[in-house]
Amino acid sequence: MDTTAGTLTWLGGNPGDGWYEMTEQLLRLLEETSTDLRFALEAGGGEHNLHRVAAGQAEIAMSIDVVVAAAYNGGLPFQEPLRNLNCLGTGWSPLPYNLLAARDQQASFPEAVAGRRIRVGAPPTDTTDELMFQQVLSHYTTSYDDIITAGGHVLLAGYDALVAALHAGDIDFVFGATTLPAPSIARAAHGPRPIDLAPLPTDVTKHLASRFGAKPGVIPAGTYPGLQTGDVPTCFVDTVFVVGADVPEPIVYEVTQLLLDNLDRLPTVHSSLAGFNPFVAWRLLPAPLHPGAARAYRDRGYM
Repeated sequence: MDTTAGTLTWLGGNPGDGWYEMTEQLLRLLEETSTDLRFALEAGGGEHNLHRVAAGQAEIAMSIDVVVAAAYNGGLPFQEPLRNLNCLGTGWSPLPYNLLAARDQQASFPEAVAGRRIRVGAPPTDTTDELMFQQVLSHYTTSYDDIITAGGHVLLAGYDALVAALHAGDIDFVFGATTLPAPSIARAAHGPRPIDLAPLPTDVTKHLASRFGAKPGVIPAGTYPGLQTGDVPTCFVDTVFVVGADVPEPIVYEVTQLLLDNLDRLPTVHSSLAGFNPFVAWRLLPAPLHPGAARAYRDRGYM
C-alpha cells in the first residue's frame, strides 16, 4: 500500500478466527479516531504475516512473541533472519492453546498421538498455530506423514471448518491458539456431537514453556459454557503487533498514539485486550521497538 496516502495494510488471521475478528473491530476503532489514516485488513497467519511485512507487502501484522523472535533471529522455521521487523509492543492479547476433544473418542490425546491413528485438526500452514502443532507432534516423535501412514488423518483448515469437522465425526481433536474467548471455539458447544475443552497435557505445556517460552495458565471456568466444567490448564503466548522497520516514523507514531489514546476502549474491541499494560509492553520484545512507537510511549509517560 502507498503509506503516503494514509492507507496501511494490516494483516490479521484467517476469517473466522479470533485475530481476524479482533483486528476488524480494532481498525474500525482506529479509523473512527484518526483524522487521516485508513487501514486495509487482509487475512493471514502469524508466520506468513512476518514474511509479508519483512518483504514490504504490508505495514502491520498480527503474530505471536515466540515466532517473531524466531523470525528476527533466523530460527526455525525461518531460513534467515528477518531484520526488517519491528514491533508496536507486545502483550496485546494473551492467546491460550485450545485442545478440543470429542467426548466419544476412545483415547486421550497423548494415547491417540502415540498410536499414530489420531484424527486431528489444526489451523492452516503458515500460521503460528500450525507451526506449534508440528512441534507438539515432534515432542511425541511423530509427524503428519507418520500419522497418515498409520491410517490417521490430519486436517489443516480454518477454525469454523475444524469445528464443523469435529461435529461431523471426521476428526476427534482440534489444536490451536486463538483469542480468549473466541466465537469459533464457543460454537463447538453447539452441534450434534458433544465436545470438551480438554486440558493441554502437562508434558506438552512443559515442552512449549521450556522450548518456546509459552506461559502456563488456565482458561477460566465459565469461559466456554458447555465445553468445560472448571478451569482448564493450558499455556499462553502473547500477541505482538509487528510493523516494518522501514515504515516512516511519523506514521508509526500516529498508529501507536491512536492505540495508546484508546486504551479505555480496547476492551470493547475484544475482552482480551483489557489486560494490555503500556508500562511493560515495550520491554522484553521479540524484535526491536519501532522508533515511532518508542516516541509515542515516551510522550505519554509509559517509558
